[in-house]
Amino acid sequence: HQALRVLYYLNHHQDAGLHYGASEYEMTGMSDSDWATRHSTTGYVFTYNQAAISWASKKQVSVALSSCEAEIMALSEAAKEGVFLRRFLDELGVSSGGATSVLPPTSLATDNKAARDLAYNPEHHEKTKHIERRHFYVRELVENEELIVPFVSTTANM
Repeated sequence: HQALRVLYYLNHHQDAGLHYGASEYEMTGMSDSDWATRHSTTGYVFTYNQAAISWASKKQVSVALSSCEAEIMALSEAAKEGVFLRRFLDELGVSSGGATSVLPPTSLATDNKAARDLAYNPEHHEKTKHIERRHFYVRELVENEELIVPFVSTTANM
């Protein structure tokens, strides 16, 4: 029965789909988390030339003790997907100057200034020393110039 529903949908929505522009390489991401429940939720979306190519929403594995921690956990989770997408697009030769050029850093936006600052600051702080090291993967990508983390307002964050 479910297969018939899928076939019906595909037959009646033949013009629906994701449309990708033919402009220069532009992959961007946005990351967010909620801190309202015991286990926060990570959410992210990546777009390529303004069309969504990857997105996820999932519960975080550990309990965050602050909104900053929840956001840095979300950023690091999204960054893993961003690295995969970046490498995949590079293998396809989808870069700004052909298959042999270096890809520009991927932009992964956040609406949390403390998490953004933490991504750029290699120092340990009294308030963040309890955060597991694996959540600072985003910091390594920033240091390697593979990722930039701009701040966006909450209303502008997808």
